[in-house]
Amino acid sequence: MALVDVKMLSGFTPVMASIEELENNGQVMKTEVKNDHVLFYLESVFSTVNSFTFSVEQSNLVSNIQPAPVMVYDYYEKGRQATPLP
Repeated sequence: MALVDVKMLSGFTPVMASIEELENNGQVMKTEVKNDHVLFYLESVFSTVNSFTFSVEQSNLVSNIQPAPVMVYDYYEKGRQATPLP
């Protein structure tokens, strides 16, 4: 199992309906929103391209917004991780 950890940009929150839709249509196994992170659980990751999108909305006006990290790692072996290319 793989985990995709998306840190939210400052001042933005995920649109829950778009996250629930990913789970309902089978693109991800499970989702969690915790402490300004959205976690997506995937059954497996292969060498093929795997992509999905979700919506966010601005909740607070923040100046000088910095990029936020996205990490992909093995759920059972967190030392095996990667940062996706933009």
